[in-house]
Amino acid sequence: MLRHGNATRRLSHLVARYGVIILLLAPACGHATQFWLGGEDPVVQYDKHKSAPADYLQMFAPDAPWPRAAAHLAVFKISTQFATRAAEPDLAAVMANLRARGISLAMETGMLAADRECGRGEGYSPPGLLDRAMRRILRAGGRLDYVAMDEVVFYGREKTWADRPDHIPCQDNIDELAREVAASAAIIHSYFPLAAIGDIEPVTSRIDLSRQVNDYLAFADAFRARTSIKLAFFHADIAWETVWQPALPPLKQGFHARNIRYGAIIDGSPDDGSDDAWVRAGLQRLRRLEADQSTAPDDVVVQSWQPLPTTMLPETSPGSLTHLLLNAESIAH
Repeated sequence: MLRHGNATRRLSHLVARYGVIILLLAPACGHATQFWLGGEDPVVQYDKHKSAPADYLQMFAPDAPWPRAAAHLAVFKISTQFATRAAEPDLAAVMANLRARGISLAMETGMLAADRECGRGEGYSPPGLLDRAMRRILRAGGRLDYVAMDEVVFYGREKTWADRPDHIPCQDNIDELAREVAASAAIIHSYFPLAAIGDIEPVTSRIDLSRQVNDYLAFADAFRARTSIKLAFFHADIAWETVWQPALPPLKQGFHARNIRYGAIIDGSPDDGSDDAWVRAGLQRLRRLEADQSTAPDDVVVQSWQPLPTTMLPETSPGSLTHLLLNAESIAH
């Protein structure tokens, strides 16, 4: 499975030149809580044949009605779809507004190569897609500060069932996953040498929790061994309807032992029934994590890819995503 030799050699060169800086830029665990925000952009909405939230791009107007929430936001996360297919003026407007606000830019993306019979969907990217995303962000005047790997261990190894006939699981070993991801990291760093790379993974009792914990920590070690770069963060995508609780304390402890930030995605459920109920559910879940020091996150990631909420703005509306962010900042602080 070891491919893209030129890309891997480029990464080694970049580590030799920039590696210490990359490690220094990645925020250390145990410091103040960082807040992240991500929502469904118009490109993702188009792919899903939906139109909400219709006010996504309005967040990037100079007078957008989320000043208090934005003031404490550390990172805004865009999709690879938006980076590669958004209208150039829209992409440039997002880059310029984040830069003016002093908010870092992250992109969530698959880092495994979708170039075999197995491996499709989350975790994977078609050949050339990452390169296109990097070129478009650069051309739009953006600076990519963070890359969030989209569940590469879960979809590359843990998942054993096929959702569709063309989504056959690969079930690779940890070292194979690290080799594949190292090649993608080299592409990213050839454009943005200082981009810090972290991982998002599900936490769900649909499969063995202890295996998930062990594999996620082992992947962090394998990634560093392959790239000489420490993961910047680990963000848990918690399946709240399952028995997730036993996994979080050992994950937090394990990642902190490696000086890697631990975080959690905060959201509601698709069946909450209304925007207000979805936001309330997300806040209650955050309170539950914060009530126990062994599960309290370093990074609070407010994000939705569900039908709810249907609005991003304003932050004063009880059912908006920025309202969830604003109140999450109060809870976690």
